[in-house]
Amino acid sequence: MNKTSSFKIIERPNVIDDHLLDIIGREFKFDHEKGLAELMKNSVDAYLRVDMPDSEQYIIFRFTDGSKDDGTLECIDFVGMSEADIEKAFIRWGDPEAARRGLGRRVYGGHGNGGKFYMRQMFDSSYFITYRDGRLSVFGFNTNKKYGFADGYQNEKVKPEEALKFADLKEALLFGDLKNKILNGKTGFTVVRGIGPVGMKNRIKTERIAERMKNHPQARRLLLHKHVSVIHNGEFLYDILRPDEIKTLPDFKEPIIAEIPESLIMERDGEKGVIELANKKYSPGRLILKTSEEALQGGRYGDLNRIDIIGEVGESDKTVIASYELYELGVRTFPQAAFIYGECACPILEDPDNDCVKNDRTKLVSNDTTKTLLEWIRGQVDGLATLMASKEAESQKETTRKISSAYNEFLNQWKNRWMRKILSEMFLKGSEESGGGFGKGKMGGKLEAPVSGFEFRFAEADIPLSESYPLTLKASVPKTIPIGGIITTTSDNALIEVEDARTVIKSDSVKLTEDGDEVAVINIHVLGKKLEEEALIVAKTGKYTTQIKIKVVEALTGGGSRKSRYPKVLLSGHDSDPLGLSKTVILSPRHSVVHQRFEDVKEGIYWINTQSPLAVAILNKHDVHSPRWRDYLFQRYVEIFMKEALYELQKRDPETFRADRIDNDIFGELVRKVHTAAAEDLEQFLFNEEYPVTGYSEENENNT
Repeated sequence: MNKTSSFKIIERPNVIDDHLLDIIGREFKFDHEKGLAELMKNSVDAYLRVDMPDSEQYIIFRFTDGSKDDGTLECIDFVGMSEADIEKAFIRWGDPEAARRGLGRRVYGGHGNGGKFYMRQMFDSSYFITYRDGRLSVFGFNTNKKYGFADGYQNEKVKPEEALKFADLKEALLFGDLKNKILNGKTGFTVVRGIGPVGMKNRIKTERIAERMKNHPQARRLLLHKHVSVIHNGEFLYDILRPDEIKTLPDFKEPIIAEIPESLIMERDGEKGVIELANKKYSPGRLILKTSEEALQGGRYGDLNRIDIIGEVGESDKTVIASYELYELGVRTFPQAAFIYGECACPILEDPDNDCVKNDRTKLVSNDTTKTLLEWIRGQVDGLATLMASKEAESQKETTRKISSAYNEFLNQWKNRWMRKILSEMFLKGSEESGGGFGKGKMGGKLEAPVSGFEFRFAEADIPLSESYPLTLKASVPKTIPIGGIITTTSDNALIEVEDARTVIKSDSVKLTEDGDEVAVINIHVLGKKLEEEALIVAKTGKYTTQIKIKVVEALTGGGSRKSRYPKVLLSGHDSDPLGLSKTVILSPRHSVVHQRFEDVKEGIYWINTQSPLAVAILNKHDVHSPRWRDYLFQRYVEIFMKEALYELQKRDPETFRADRIDNDIFGELVRKVHTAAAEDLEQFLFNEEYPVTGYSEENENNT
């Protein structure tokens, strides 16, 4: 017989290989906040299955520090599972009906995978102790990520008092009438316990977990209604964990409710942008947008700057089936959008024929349905943010009318002169990779001793206009020059200035090559004052001389172009938006004093908030030409120096990115260097009652 159609295939359950579980587990991208939220949803589903009223639903997170990589995280509820529940539901992977277990209603648990994968992936070992109808079972994952019943603890008959003691459920944890109900067999309990949690084997970061859970998309809605307690090392940290109340913007106190247009969800014979239905009727759903009094993006409520896509469970309970931060939706109207959050209900998404909800409930499946809906949501958020910006712009007209960009442009040039020099001195420490202009020869990689004993890194280089730029010089020590020796450097063009005309060789500039030679690596800073100017830079020490030919260019190039290393600083509500996302960037008193939108970070743009309370107070009591206003601008530049240095420090040396180093290197050394540079260049700018800035005409400014 050679036709497969003649065979009768005897069907049997599929077997899931552990390697597939490993792959799927990694895709879940768990952190403990998300995992604990999954366990909490499972507990709520357990209460739903026994039709327990909200007032009698108690969930406890119990965290205990360890000493031998045995810290524990626990989630406790008071329902319990039978052996049949475990066999028919918990052990099954990827079953959308597992969490329902016969319920004719939606539940929070989705496919029932989240809690199991969290237990499997994020602990050295994990298990749950569950007790119901006088029977106790222990089921979990061992160190090999294999699951099963614990030996001797499968459906064992145990007295209630012994079960409570075995699970370490003391009197203080048995709220209300729970103890009597357990003793009388009216309810049970489940304790999910993870041992050796990833990232905190011993010291459990309880407060951090609790604070992040408050605003987690999978937890926030439940925490608004459920009695959830948090215990750390036997002490209650939260009797009831509740999300913080979010105060609204004064002009936008009421939520904005937008009904989803029927054209988005009704069949229209293939009309573009329309979601098709297969002879099923759904209410369109709606979007609710809310505002926050303080900016969410970059703040303590940063996780809330999102739209949650919610599904149906009950009249008062909803479950989040996906969540999108506003920038993920393509929202362009920042910074106003940083004050917006909300939720969208669209019942069609949960239709199984639509295939819209992912297993891990982080994002929707990408298809015509979801793309159309998300694009509509983006437009609604942008519309609200645009309205907010117009109101703010109207109230700021008088203040922005006074502002001039002349002083700010002056400080931009001053910053460009000093930032590279100061940051290179702090972080590059004269290393071979520290600079040297954009050379017209081979760039070079590893440090090598100079052939002549004393030479610039390149024979020729381009330097950017109006920026203090380092040229790397190498000298063999002590053969060519001893420690403490002096190098003198000159330029044959007055429009290209040498800032380090006299340099003393210090021991911390000496590096070892792979061959064991000692080489001093020094940065000589030069400043090009006019485009296309050229100069011969000559360095001398003793009988040794070396030179480099340099040219001033608009921006450094090499195999393509790249933007300047220095950020551009602009004034909110006044300067034009160089990215073209809006006419200008309107900030409110609630925004940070120095602000960046998502798009600004990549392009190196900072906005000084001219509407910050102190800025407005200065402009109201003094005029825009006063030394108080100039000092206000200067202090913002100090902050920008510090921000740039902080990110540079974290990028270069994340292992030592600690409070003590930040205090010493940023608040100490960096600020000292910036103040020293300001004392050298800005004395009259900061202290004279009048300081006319040359090179800028207010008549030519683009006053927005």
